[in-house]
Amino acid sequence: MIKPLRIGIIGGGVNSAIGASHISAIRMDGKYKIAQCLFSRSEQQNQLSHQKYQIPWSGHCDTLETWLDENIGNFDLLAVLTPSTEHSSHIKEIISRGISFITEKPVGCCISEIAEIESSLRTQDQVVARFVHNYSGYPMFREMVLRLSSGRIGKIHSVRVQMPSDGFAREKITGKPQIWRQSDPEVPMIMLDLGTHMHHLVTMLVGKSLSRVKARMHCLVNKLEVIDNVEIWEERSDGISITYWMSKAHLGPKNGLRIAVYGEDGSLIWHQMDPDHLIEVDINSNRTLVNRGSISAAASSRDRFKPGHPTGFIEAFANFYSDLADDFHRQSNKCGKSTWICPIEDAFEGIHFLHAAASSHQNGQWVEI
Repeated sequence: MIKPLRIGIIGGGVNSAIGASHISAIRMDGKYKIAQCLFSRSEQQNQLSHQKYQIPWSGHCDTLETWLDENIGNFDLLAVLTPSTEHSSHIKEIISRGISFITEKPVGCCISEIAEIESSLRTQDQVVARFVHNYSGYPMFREMVLRLSSGRIGKIHSVRVQMPSDGFAREKITGKPQIWRQSDPEVPMIMLDLGTHMHHLVTMLVGKSLSRVKARMHCLVNKLEVIDNVEIWEERSDGISITYWMSKAHLGPKNGLRIAVYGEDGSLIWHQMDPDHLIEVDINSNRTLVNRGSISAAASSRDRFKPGHPTGFIEAFANFYSDLADDFHRQSNKCGKSTWICPIEDAFEGIHFLHAAASSHQNGQWVEI
């Protein structure tokens, strides 16, 4: 029997947006044991988070550096769930101690931070570094990947991916976002929040290619004067054109993630709001609604209950964490990688892509990647 991985956590306390989701996903399949955690710099928030998550309290450290030094032998890997703007500095501290890690997106906020992380990793080749890409944990998205790789819809010519939401459109009701989301770094925060996921999903669907990008960005509704609506056009050397639309300015969708891939012989469409169905369109434009009960074993291998009981976001998140555990063990035993876990270099490439898009908006020109 494979021993559960000891996972430590920094950030992600009860006052964070995503912490509880990570805790639930980590616990779902029994592949991890939650070790020491530093949920907050505030001792009160840290202790409260331990209580709410029902994790034994082992004391508080005022700095990450002290906490890492005191607990370096207590975990197999660390989950970095701190604010995006702190990821780079925290990751470098972790790498310097030879600790493996997984980081929430984005891995860094600009290409200079990415370069520093890459440099740090080159000095610690025993470190296993991964990034969160939980949306690709949905069984129907995985079925989409597998059908495309088998040539199901013929030569692909277009991809349309969108992720609209209403976060800033309801600002007068919900209030301002976290402080670190109230200003834009070199790459606008909305792109670091949403664009990182979108670029990863597209890469899983159609692979990589040289390309050029052009982007248009707006501040449509928020009072903070940060970018809340982005459109990106990508033209690839393999002939595939890709359109990205991400927004926090549109009332209606909460998380309208939708992906459509068009080929010469058909198309495939998946919408997160209907997670257990995949639309397949044939050469005559007939639409078939594919349900989770009819997909391949490779796509449904993480199912926890029979079709007819929809797969949710936390379950997809848990699929990702289970695959991550398998990947970690496989890497440790030098027996190859998990099919569904991508290398940290993919996250680096995503930031380079978004940086190019931001540059395109600023100069009004296509930017080669």
